[in-house]
Amino acid sequence: MSTTSDVPRLRQSTSFQRMPLARVKYPCQTSTWIRGNPVAVEWSVLDPSAVYVKIELCHVDSTATTLVTASAPNTGCFVYSKVPWGLIGDGFYIRIVELVPEASASQQATAPRETLSDVFRVGNSRWPDTASEGSLTPVSVRGSSIRSPSPMSSRWHTEHQPSFRPAASCY
Repeated sequence: MSTTSDVPRLRQSTSFQRMPLARVKYPCQTSTWIRGNPVAVEWSVLDPSAVYVKIELCHVDSTATTLVTASAPNTGCFVYSKVPWGLIGDGFYIRIVELVPEASASQQATAPRETLSDVFRVGNSRWPDTASEGSLTPVSVRGSSIRSPSPMSSRWHTEHQPSFRPAASCY
């Protein structure tokens, strides 16, 4: 005679854990994106079965998002051609969302996977080369301070700065 206590119990999983989509490498907590400049978003691909991803720029105090790209190959890198001028300050982060093909989406009841970057900041260029024509930039000459039109500062920047590359590179 057998009782219910003799029947082995099966473990019930309370939640099904799916493989993580990715891990964001850049931007990281110490990153500062410069408005108007290109940047690279870099991530480790943890599940290569996710072929395409959507990338969004978000802020911790807002539900609004800025679309970085609606669809990018899940290769681990995407170059964002220009950080928008309308953004500045702390509290930004990147959201990478798995794009699920429509046929699979109808068969699947689960939400697409996503991963978030660390919180980072968006700032201005530290160089005065973005001043508009006719604006004045202070320049020190022989211990005195004079003002020089912005073309001079642009020329100095060109001569003393290496050519610009994105803050992170995909290559």
